[in-house]
Amino acid sequence: MNYQLTTVLIFTYLFILILIGLISSRIVKSSKGFFLADRSIGWLALTATITATTVGGSATIVAGGRIYAQGLPALWYDIGGGLGLIILGFFLANKVRKTGLITLPDIAGSFFNNNVRIGSAILIIITEIAWVSLLIQASGLILSVAINADYTLILFIITIVFIVYTMLGGQYAVIYTDFIQFFIMIIGICFIAAPLLFLEALPNLNQLSTISLAFPINQEIGIFAAGSIFFMMFMPHVVGPDIYSKLLSSKDEKTAKKGAVLAGIFKLIFAIGIAIIALSALILYPGLSNPYLAIPTAVINLSPFISGIILAGFLSVMISSADSCLLSAGTILSVDIFKKNNINISRFGILFVGLGAFILAVFLGDILKTLQLAYTVFTSGLTLPILFGFYREKTRVTSRGAFWSLLFGGSVSLLWLYFSDYGDYAVLIGLIFSLFPLLIFRGEDK
Repeated sequence: MNYQLTTVLIFTYLFILILIGLISSRIVKSSKGFFLADRSIGWLALTATITATTVGGSATIVAGGRIYAQGLPALWYDIGGGLGLIILGFFLANKVRKTGLITLPDIAGSFFNNNVRIGSAILIIITEIAWVSLLIQASGLILSVAINADYTLILFIITIVFIVYTMLGGQYAVIYTDFIQFFIMIIGICFIAAPLLFLEALPNLNQLSTISLAFPINQEIGIFAAGSIFFMMFMPHVVGPDIYSKLLSSKDEKTAKKGAVLAGIFKLIFAIGIAIIALSALILYPGLSNPYLAIPTAVINLSPFISGIILAGFLSVMISSADSCLLSAGTILSVDIFKKNNINISRFGILFVGLGAFILAVFLGDILKTLQLAYTVFTSGLTLPILFGFYREKTRVTSRGAFWSLLFGGSVSLLWLYFSDYGDYAVLIGLIFSLFPLLIFRGEDK
């Protein structure tokens, strides 16, 4: 099939994003505007930007590939995140916005001491590199089915697009593009790709095995594996630097709560769309050697115009997550490491994290391992200390407990992930080790 039209549509879309970044750069008048869009975001834009940020490579390419290879229990990648956002909205979003701070480490420092703030900042920047690398790889898989070019070159082009428009416009560029991308995602994935592929696969629906359709667990994903997937995705959606930067950009606490809950609902809707596409791909294109190509393969074999729109929708998914990760990392480098609200330092951080993510994408080259690295270390290291911090009067957690929780949870989960025969359970082990210091070191900070 001639993919020229598809390629033109995709590159036109990428050019538009760069243009939006240039326009947004004219709006930014201060560091507050660059980091937090002047705390002016209403509930509709907030819902769109949180949804666009959290429906990333893990929720689409990884979840779709796992559903293709292992069946419906892989939906826990998406269900965990959606439920996490809803819980965040009902119980914590207003607390996050009420702090009036700038970053997640900033919040950690307000709960505990500067050691916890710096430790949180370093951990987040490291995991942001892995998160952006995941998104670069997911975007590369999407474009590789349409563009006949060297894969490393594709990854580099994607990285440059991610970096440039985020550096230009900051939070304004991120939110403006996320608002557009939200609707492109909805239309391309939920209203075009899922129905078209389902109708094409419908006559052969009986080809799906009981293993593929079994839920909540099956022979491929048992109860412990499902639990590990759930907590690996649930916790970073309750406590997440990119999500918190959106909540801190909202105009008030009520807006923050509403935006988080609605984003969680939309994420669950996207989960249904991804499941339909993945199972349809299993019927139409069985036996793919790389399951993460299942969704791009199914989409590219539609008409060039339709596939161009849908692939732009999937690129929207990746870009809208990557820009938030890059901006969050850049802001943290400026505010929490250098302790200056400086746009240029943040832009340097965006460049540093983007290039680091590109190098990781080239040399690691395994999208599932990249996902596990990012989500496992962050979830095990930082989520429990922050949750205990929000309820410090009841938990009586100390700065010492929070620091050792961060260190133990993150390091043990990393070691377990790479040196244990049961690496899939690393996040559960890490959370247990993260919990111990929080329970042991309680009382009043000295």
